[in-house]
Amino acid sequence: MSDRPEVDWTTVPYRGLGDRTRPEPVDLATVVAGLPDGLRDRLAERADRLGYINGFLAVGLHHPGAVLALLDMTEQLKAALDPEHVLIVALATHQALGNEYERAQYLDVARAHGMSEAWIGAAQGRAVGGLTAAEEAVRRLTLAVVFAAPPTPALTAAGAHLDDRGLVAIIHLAARFVATSRISHALSLRPMTGPSPTAHDDPRGTAAAPAE
Repeated sequence: MSDRPEVDWTTVPYRGLGDRTRPEPVDLATVVAGLPDGLRDRLAERADRLGYINGFLAVGLHHPGAVLALLDMTEQLKAALDPEHVLIVALATHQALGNEYERAQYLDVARAHGMSEAWIGAAQGRAVGGLTAAEEAVRRLTLAVVFAAPPTPALTAAGAHLDDRGLVAIIHLAARFVATSRISHALSLRPMTGPSPTAHDDPRGTAAAPAE
Protein backbone atom coordinates (compact mmCIF):
# COMPACT_ATOMS: atom_id res chain seq x y z
CA MET A 1 0.00 0.00 0.00
CA SER A 2 1.49 3.38 -0.96
CA ASP A 3 2.05 6.05 1.69
CA ARG A 4 1.65 8.78 -0.91
CA PRO A 5 -1.36 11.08 -0.28
CA GLU A 6 -4.20 10.68 -2.71
CA VAL A 7 -4.10 13.14 -5.61
CA ASP A 8 -7.30 14.79 -6.79
CA TRP A 9 -6.70 14.10 -10.46
CA THR A 10 -9.65 16.26 -11.53
CA THR A 11 -7.70 19.36 -10.42
CA VAL A 12 -4.23 18.57 -11.79
CA PRO A 13 -3.64 20.98 -14.70
CA TYR A 14 -2.12 20.18 -18.07
CA ARG A 15 0.72 22.30 -19.39
CA GLY A 16 2.30 22.66 -22.83
CA LEU A 17 -0.56 21.42 -24.99
CA GLY A 18 -0.82 22.81 -28.51
CA ASP A 19 -3.91 24.20 -30.22
CA ARG A 20 -4.87 21.04 -32.10
CA THR A 21 -8.15 19.43 -31.09
CA ARG A 22 -6.95 15.88 -31.71
CA PRO A 23 -5.59 13.70 -30.34
CA GLU A 24 -7.34 14.92 -27.20
CA PRO A 25 -5.66 14.76 -23.77
CA VAL A 26 -6.77 11.92 -21.57
CA ASP A 27 -9.15 12.21 -18.65
CA LEU A 28 -6.58 11.81 -15.88
CA ALA A 29 -8.96 10.54 -13.23
CA THR A 30 -10.21 7.79 -15.53
CA VAL A 31 -6.72 6.76 -16.67
CA VAL A 32 -5.19 6.77 -13.20
CA ALA A 33 -8.01 4.67 -11.77
CA GLY A 34 -6.99 1.83 -14.09
CA LEU A 35 -3.24 1.95 -13.41
CA PRO A 36 -1.36 -0.57 -11.28
CA ASP A 37 -0.10 0.87 -7.99
CA GLY A 38 3.48 1.28 -9.23
CA LEU A 39 2.49 3.32 -12.28
CA ARG A 40 -0.04 5.33 -10.27
CA ASP A 41 2.62 6.19 -7.70
CA ARG A 42 5.06 7.21 -10.44
CA LEU A 43 2.51 9.58 -11.95
CA ALA A 44 1.50 10.91 -8.53
CA GLU A 45 5.14 11.66 -7.72
CA ARG A 46 5.43 13.79 -10.86
CA ALA A 47 2.17 15.61 -10.16
CA ASP A 48 3.24 16.28 -6.55
CA ARG A 49 6.69 17.49 -7.58
CA LEU A 50 5.76 19.60 -10.61
CA GLY A 51 2.20 20.63 -9.86
CA TYR A 52 1.03 19.72 -13.37
CA ILE A 53 1.07 17.04 -16.07
CA ASN A 54 2.94 18.06 -19.22
CA GLY A 55 1.53 17.89 -22.72
CA PHE A 56 3.58 14.85 -23.65
CA LEU A 57 1.98 12.83 -20.86
CA ALA A 58 -1.44 14.42 -21.24
CA VAL A 59 -1.72 12.83 -24.68
CA GLY A 60 0.71 9.93 -24.29
CA LEU A 61 -1.28 8.46 -21.42
CA HIS A 62 -3.72 7.07 -23.96
CA HIS A 63 -1.08 4.28 -23.74
CA PRO A 64 -0.03 4.59 -20.09
CA GLY A 65 2.11 1.49 -19.82
CA ALA A 66 4.14 2.40 -22.90
CA VAL A 67 4.73 6.04 -22.01
CA LEU A 68 5.65 5.32 -18.39
CA ALA A 69 8.03 2.58 -19.55
CA LEU A 70 9.67 5.21 -21.76
CA LEU A 71 10.13 7.43 -18.71
CA ASP A 72 11.65 4.52 -16.78
CA MET A 73 14.07 3.83 -19.63
CA THR A 74 15.05 7.49 -19.75
CA GLU A 75 15.78 7.64 -16.02
CA GLN A 76 17.92 4.50 -16.20
CA LEU A 77 19.96 5.94 -19.07
CA LYS A 78 20.39 9.27 -17.29
CA ALA A 79 21.55 7.49 -14.14
CA ALA A 80 24.36 5.84 -16.15
CA LEU A 81 25.81 9.20 -17.26
CA ASP A 82 27.30 12.30 -15.70
CA PRO A 83 24.60 14.99 -15.32
CA GLU A 84 26.53 17.30 -17.65
CA HIS A 85 26.57 14.65 -20.35
CA VAL A 86 22.81 14.17 -20.02
CA LEU A 87 22.30 17.90 -20.52
CA ILE A 88 24.56 17.90 -23.58
CA VAL A 89 22.67 15.02 -25.19
CA ALA A 90 19.34 16.74 -24.51
CA LEU A 91 20.33 20.25 -25.57
CA ALA A 92 22.24 19.13 -28.67
CA THR A 93 19.38 16.93 -29.85
CA HIS A 94 16.54 19.37 -29.25
CA GLN A 95 18.48 22.30 -30.71
CA ALA A 96 19.36 20.30 -33.83
CA LEU A 97 15.76 19.19 -34.36
CA GLY A 98 14.14 22.49 -33.43
CA ASN A 99 12.18 20.98 -30.56
CA GLU A 100 11.45 24.08 -28.49
CA TYR A 101 9.06 22.18 -26.19
CA GLU A 102 11.83 20.06 -24.65
CA ARG A 103 14.73 22.43 -25.31
CA ALA A 104 13.11 25.03 -23.05
CA GLN A 105 12.78 22.46 -20.27
CA TYR A 106 16.44 21.45 -20.45
CA LEU A 107 17.59 25.06 -20.64
CA ASP A 108 15.82 25.58 -17.31
CA VAL A 109 17.46 22.45 -15.89
CA ALA A 110 20.92 23.52 -17.07
CA ARG A 111 20.57 26.96 -15.50
CA ALA A 112 19.21 25.48 -12.29
CA HIS A 113 22.35 23.31 -12.14
CA GLY A 114 24.53 26.41 -12.42
CA MET A 115 25.77 25.90 -15.98
CA SER A 116 27.06 29.09 -17.59
CA GLU A 117 25.45 30.63 -20.65
CA ALA A 118 28.70 29.98 -22.54
CA TRP A 119 28.51 26.29 -21.63
CA ILE A 120 24.82 26.10 -22.57
CA GLY A 121 25.52 27.74 -25.93
CA ALA A 122 28.35 25.33 -26.65
CA ALA A 123 26.23 22.32 -25.68
CA GLN A 124 23.71 23.39 -28.31
CA GLY A 125 26.38 24.02 -30.94
CA ARG A 126 25.63 27.75 -30.88
CA ALA A 127 29.09 28.69 -29.56
CA VAL A 128 32.61 27.29 -29.72
CA GLY A 129 35.05 26.51 -26.94
CA GLY A 130 32.84 26.15 -23.87
CA LEU A 131 33.07 22.37 -23.45
CA THR A 132 35.77 20.00 -22.25
CA ALA A 133 37.17 17.47 -24.73
CA ALA A 134 34.96 14.75 -23.22
CA GLU A 135 31.84 16.95 -23.39
CA GLU A 136 32.52 17.90 -27.00
CA ALA A 137 32.95 14.21 -27.85
CA VAL A 138 29.56 13.50 -26.25
CA ARG A 139 27.98 16.29 -28.30
CA ARG A 140 29.45 14.98 -31.54
CA LEU A 141 28.34 11.42 -30.83
CA THR A 142 24.86 12.74 -30.08
CA LEU A 143 24.73 14.53 -33.43
CA ALA A 144 25.92 11.39 -35.21
CA VAL A 145 22.82 9.67 -33.82
CA VAL A 146 20.51 12.60 -34.60
CA PHE A 147 21.60 12.90 -38.23
CA ALA A 148 22.42 9.21 -38.83
CA ALA A 149 25.96 10.26 -39.75
CA PRO A 150 28.81 7.75 -40.16
CA PRO A 151 29.34 6.76 -36.52
CA THR A 152 32.97 5.60 -36.41
CA PRO A 153 34.71 8.99 -35.97
CA ALA A 154 32.33 10.09 -33.21
CA LEU A 155 32.45 6.72 -31.46
CA THR A 156 36.24 6.69 -31.57
CA ALA A 157 36.48 10.19 -30.10
CA ALA A 158 33.91 9.52 -27.38
CA GLY A 159 35.48 6.14 -26.64
CA ALA A 160 38.64 7.91 -25.49
CA HIS A 161 36.64 9.32 -22.57
CA LEU A 162 33.85 6.81 -21.90
CA ASP A 163 33.54 3.07 -21.40
CA ASP A 164 31.18 0.96 -23.48
CA ARG A 165 28.37 1.34 -20.96
CA GLY A 166 28.59 5.11 -21.26
CA LEU A 167 28.74 5.02 -25.05
CA VAL A 168 25.62 2.86 -25.25
CA ALA A 169 23.79 5.11 -22.78
CA ILE A 170 24.53 8.18 -24.91
CA ILE A 171 23.43 6.47 -28.12
CA HIS A 172 20.19 5.21 -26.58
CA LEU A 173 19.42 8.50 -24.84
CA ALA A 174 20.02 10.50 -28.02
CA ALA A 175 17.73 8.14 -29.94
CA ARG A 176 15.11 8.52 -27.22
CA PHE A 177 15.26 12.31 -27.52
CA VAL A 178 14.99 12.08 -31.31
CA ALA A 179 11.81 10.05 -30.91
CA THR A 180 10.25 12.42 -28.40
CA SER A 181 11.23 15.41 -30.54
CA ARG A 182 9.23 13.91 -33.41
CA ILE A 183 6.31 13.21 -31.09
CA SER A 184 6.39 16.77 -29.72
CA HIS A 185 6.39 18.12 -33.28
CA ALA A 186 3.49 15.92 -34.36
CA LEU A 187 1.44 17.00 -31.33
CA SER A 188 2.36 20.71 -31.72
CA LEU A 189 3.40 20.88 -28.06
CA ARG A 190 4.26 24.36 -26.77
CA PRO A 191 7.31 25.32 -24.71
CA MET A 192 6.50 25.54 -21.01
CA THR A 193 7.94 28.73 -19.53
CA GLY A 194 7.34 30.56 -16.29
CA PRO A 195 6.99 29.23 -12.76
CA SER A 196 3.54 27.65 -12.83
CA PRO A 197 0.74 26.52 -15.12
CA THR A 198 -2.24 28.71 -15.89
CA ALA A 199 -5.80 28.19 -17.01
CA HIS A 200 -4.65 29.03 -20.56
CA ASP A 201 -2.33 26.03 -20.49
CA ASP A 202 -5.05 23.67 -19.28
CA PRO A 203 -8.00 22.93 -21.57
CA ARG A 204 -10.08 22.23 -18.47
CA GLY A 205 -9.36 25.70 -17.07
CA THR A 206 -7.91 24.35 -13.82
CA ALA A 207 -6.05 26.72 -11.51
CA ALA A 208 -2.30 26.52 -11.18
CA ALA A 209 -0.60 24.10 -8.84
CA PRO A 210 2.71 24.71 -6.98
CA ALA A 211 5.67 25.81 -9.07
CA GLU A 212 8.20 23.36 -10.44
